[in-house]
Amino acid sequence: MNKKFTLMAAAVLTSLLAQSQTLPEPLVQAARKAVASNPEVQARWNGFQAAMNERDVARGGYFPQVDLGASTGRESRDSPLAPDGSYGSYNFNSARLTLRQMLFDGMFTSNEVKRLGYAKLTRYYELSEAVETAALEAVRAYADVLRYRELVDAATQNYVEHKQTTMQVEQRANGGVGRGVDAEQANGRLALAESNLLTELTNLHDVSARYLRIIGEKPPANLPAFPESFKVGAMPVSVSDLMREGLQGSPALNAALENARAYKTAIESRKAGYMPRIDLRVYGSSENNTAGIIGNTRANGVELALTYNLFRGGADKAKERQSVSESEQARDLQEKVCRDVRQTLSIAYSDVRSLSEQQRYMNQHRLATEKSREAYRQQFDLGQRTLLDLLDSQNEYFESSRSYINARHNQLIAQARTLSGMGRLVAALGVGRNDVPSPQDAGQDRNSIDPAELCPVEESVSDTMDKIKAEIVIPVRARAAPAPAPVAAKAPAKVSLAADTLFDFNKFDLKPAGLARLDSLLDGMKGLAIDMVIATGHTDSIGSDAYNNALSLARAEAVKDYLVGKGVDVNRVRVVGKGRREPVADNATAEGRARNRRVDVEVRQQGAAKP
Repeated sequence: MNKKFTLMAAAVLTSLLAQSQTLPEPLVQAARKAVASNPEVQARWNGFQAAMNERDVARGGYFPQVDLGASTGRESRDSPLAPDGSYGSYNFNSARLTLRQMLFDGMFTSNEVKRLGYAKLTRYYELSEAVETAALEAVRAYADVLRYRELVDAATQNYVEHKQTTMQVEQRANGGVGRGVDAEQANGRLALAESNLLTELTNLHDVSARYLRIIGEKPPANLPAFPESFKVGAMPVSVSDLMREGLQGSPALNAALENARAYKTAIESRKAGYMPRIDLRVYGSSENNTAGIIGNTRANGVELALTYNLFRGGADKAKERQSVSESEQARDLQEKVCRDVRQTLSIAYSDVRSLSEQQRYMNQHRLATEKSREAYRQQFDLGQRTLLDLLDSQNEYFESSRSYINARHNQLIAQARTLSGMGRLVAALGVGRNDVPSPQDAGQDRNSIDPAELCPVEESVSDTMDKIKAEIVIPVRARAAPAPAPVAAKAPAKVSLAADTLFDFNKFDLKPAGLARLDSLLDGMKGLAIDMVIATGHTDSIGSDAYNNALSLARAEAVKDYLVGKGVDVNRVRVVGKGRREPVADNATAEGRARNRRVDVEVRQQGAAKP
C-alpha cells in the first residue's frame, strides 16, 4: 500500500509540475496570430517562394529547348538570276522546328543552380528570422500588458494607502492633535502617489495599443499571469552550450552564411564566360517560295554548334571582379552578424541568469518592507514613529514591489530573447507556420557546413556571477582568513601535452592514451590548494585561422571537461584557444608541426606569485 501510495503521489507531483510549466493558452494564441498575420513574415514567405521559382528557372538550362518559328507574307523580287531579270511578286511562307540541347556551357548552369540554391536558403532563414521576431514581439507584448496591469494594481494600492494616511493626518491637524506641516507633507506624498498611478495607467495604455498592433486585437480582460519560476522553454545549461547551439541555430547567422556562399558561387558562374559553349541542335523546316526559289523546300538536320567568345571588351573580367567584391562584402556582413548574434545571445542569457537570482532577493526585500510598513503604521498610531517614517516605509514598499514585478517580466522576456536568437522560440511556443518547411526540406545539408565557417568560436566568456565569485569573493575571503600552512608538495607549474597523444587528427575527443596523461597530471595535483588551472590549446600552421582557433579551443575544452569530471572545481578551470599564434617549433617541418600541436596545462596554487 505504501509503495502504491508513493507511486500515486509521484505521478500527481509530476502532473502538477507539468501543468505548472504549461504555456498560457492566450499567450500561444497571441503568438500564433502574430506569426500568421505579420506583414513582414508574409513578405519573407513570398520572397522564399520567389527564390524557389528562380532556382527552377536556372534548372531549365539542363533541359532541351524546343522552338517553333513560322512566317508568311508577300515579296516582290528582281534578280539577274531570273530569265527575264525579275521574279515578280509572289506569296511565301515557312515553318521551322528546332530542338536545342546544351551539352557544355562552362559549368554556368550548374553553378547558377547551386548559387540560387544558396539564395533560396538565404530567403528561408530570413523567413525563419521574421517568424522568430514576430513570436518574440508577441511574448513581449503579452508580458508587458501583464506587467503594467500588475503595476497599476500596485500603484492603486499605494495611492489608497497614501490617501488613508493623508486623511488621518488631516483629521489630527484639524482636531489640534497633529501639526499642519505633517498635513502638507502627507499631501505632497499623496500627489507623488497619484502621479505614479497616472504614469502606470499611461504605460498600460501604450502597451495595450502595442499589443493591438502586433496581435491584431485588443488584449483580453483576463490574461493568465505567469506562475513563479516559469520557463518559456528549455535554457542552455552553460555559456558554452549557448554559443555552440545558439550560433548554429541562429536564423540571422545562417541567412548571412548562405548569402556569402551564394556570392562565392557567383564567382564560378562568371568564369563560364571564358569557356566555349557547345549545343546539340536538331531541326526541321518547310519553306514555300522563299528566297526567290519557287516551290516547296524541306530540310532536316542535326548539328553540333560551338560558340566561343574571343573578346567582349573586358566585360567578363569586370563581372568576375564584381563578383569577388560582392563575395567579400557578403563575408564582411556575415562577420558583423556573427558579432551581433554573439552579443545578443550573451546579453539575453546573462539577463536570464542575473534576473533569476535578483528576483529572489527582490522578493525578500518586498516581503521585508511589507512587514516593516505594517509595523511602522501600528507604531505611528501609537506615536512611536514619525509621519516621515511611515511615508518612507510605504514608498519603499511600492518601489520594491515595482522592482520585483519588473524583474519577473523582464526575466521572461529575456528567456524569449535567448530562445529567439537561437531560433527556438517558435518551436517552444508551438506556433510554427504549417507552410514553412524544415531546413532539411528546404535543401539544407548540415554536414556541408563547418561550424568555424558559420561563426568562428572564440574564448568562452564565463558567467558573470561565477566570475565575480571566483575573482572577487574568493580572493577577499582568502585574504581575510588565516594564511594556510605551507604545503610541501608542488604541482608542476606548466605541462605541455602533445595533441597527437591526446586526440586523433583534426578531432577533439580524448583518446585512451590522452586520458592516462591527464590522470598522471591529476595525481600530481592531489592534496594541493589549487587557485587556477589554465588549459591552452595550440595547433600547427595548416588550415585557416578560424578553423585552428576553433579546434584549439575545442581541445582545451575537452581537457577542462575531463579535469572537472575528475573533481576539479569548474570555477577554477579556464580554457584558451590560441590556434597557431604561439608556435614552439618551425612549422616548415613535420616534426616541428607535431611539437606545435599541443595543449599546455598551467596549474597555479593559492598563495603563489602570479605572472
